[in-house]
Amino acid sequence: MAKTFQPRRPVAPADAPLGVRPAAGVLGIAKAEAGAQKPAADPQGDGTLMVGAGIFVKGEIEACQTLVVEGRVEASLDAAELKVRKGGVFKGKAAVDSATVTGEVEGDLTVRGLLTIEAQGRVSGTIRYAEVSIRTGGQIRGDVGLIPALVADEDVA
Repeated sequence: MAKTFQPRRPVAPADAPLGVRPAAGVLGIAKAEAGAQKPAADPQGDGTLMVGAGIFVKGEIEACQTLVVEGRVEASLDAAELKVRKGGVFKGKAAVDSATVTGEVEGDLTVRGLLTIEAQGRVSGTIRYAEVSIRTGGQIRGDVGLIPALVADEDVA
């Protein structure tokens, strides 16, 4: 009788939390060593969170300088920069200094600086911005306008 090949399931370290067990096809778990230091060139980190294609994140994102979305995010966000790349989707409420959209943004978006909508980008909902740049083919729809404080400043001048 011929033996059939049975792939071995990876074994999690005994001290791994229950929620951190490798799935089928995972060869192992990378574990930071206690006392490990960040590289000297970047002691504070750059504060970038990247949500890759095929990943879904839901909730509130805090202490983030730059959010790069290639997957799907449903969240509230206050950050310096939002980048939604082709195929990426951000739904929720965001207040950022600048935003570049090649994918899709839906919800409440406040951009204190420049909002750039690339050729394939789509932005919908309640959108407020200080400046806007829309490439040919980019779309923006909904309740769209300047940040109210900027409108009031222009009326006075």
